[in-house]
Amino acid sequence: MTDGKRYTAGIVGCGRVAAMHAKAFTEVPGTQLAAAADIDPDKLDSFCEHWSIPQRYSSYEEMLAQADVDIVSVCTLDNLHGPVTIAAAEAGVRGILCEKPMAFHLEEADRMIAACDRAGAKLIVNHSMRFEQNYINVKEMIEQGEIGNLRTIRANLLTTDQYNPSSWHTRYETAGGGQLMHDATHIFDLIRFYAGDPEWVFATVERGNKSVTIEDLGAGLFRMDNGTLFFFESGGRRRYGTYEILIEGDEGRLAIQHGAFNSLERSAGYGWEPYLHRWRGGAEPVEWEPVATQRQHAWINAVNDLIDCIEQDRESVSSGWQGRAALEMIMAVFESQRRGLARVDFPLDIRDNPFGDMLSKGQI
Repeated sequence: MTDGKRYTAGIVGCGRVAAMHAKAFTEVPGTQLAAAADIDPDKLDSFCEHWSIPQRYSSYEEMLAQADVDIVSVCTLDNLHGPVTIAAAEAGVRGILCEKPMAFHLEEADRMIAACDRAGAKLIVNHSMRFEQNYINVKEMIEQGEIGNLRTIRANLLTTDQYNPSSWHTRYETAGGGQLMHDATHIFDLIRFYAGDPEWVFATVERGNKSVTIEDLGAGLFRMDNGTLFFFESGGRRRYGTYEILIEGDEGRLAIQHGAFNSLERSAGYGWEPYLHRWRGGAEPVEWEPVATQRQHAWINAVNDLIDCIEQDRESVSSGWQGRAALEMIMAVFESQRRGLARVDFPLDIRDNPFGDMLSKGQI
């Protein structure tokens, strides 16, 4: 793909997801992992030793000023996705692979996109299902009419409400919200991938566990512009975890599921290969047909796509604009709660994060 060219890469943030980016850069021909940055020196040293990264930096500012990198992966806490992306674009990198959610609110997302546009940097927001072949195959099955015309999508991302109050995931200032921001962003992005853009939403958001400053329940109904109704529940205070999507057409159904606690154990603990089944109209409802799946490394596909975007001067299927659209759906869910469970129409006319506003006013 790179015609013998070499792209040097740097990773900012050396936590769990950074290992997936590092593996991709070591596997994709024409890329070389050259630098990493993290404020935790032990984590930085361990990560660089494991992946044989020669240049180590204690801040992303230092890395961007001193390391000669073409591509930057943004694997930080969520509150730094925006600042690091903007700084990387302004430093002159050619491509940025930013973890989701892309930003805390739409104003920040717009600044990220604008910074990349000014610099000519290609931005991918890593909604990794867009790069996972099984989810792409589902899109093709829908488009080929295997379940008829889309009618309804139901999606659940269910978790316990027993959080660790010391984790950055449980604090608004570092996470921007709970499961809606952290994992349900994948669902919202995927529904747009399958059913187009939203027209409106009614939703509710609750914070039953007051020891943390994130929501532990989000649920609602979207109408998509192709007429599909999309019902979702996120969090939900269960004693178990699930990740499942039921896609219903007028001639059949597709079911996408993962393992207990969303462990994704079929992919060695971190991947997106689902259990996939199909039911065709006319058969007994219990007669679900298993659909063969395949295992891929979505991050490798994302890095390949980023390089192709650079070389072909095109936008990614998971561009900054696509990431912004998923974020807009999350902000609309929060906004429906802020307006008293009101209908919220698209496009949004707000720029802030309504959950943060409600939290500061003691309204949630």
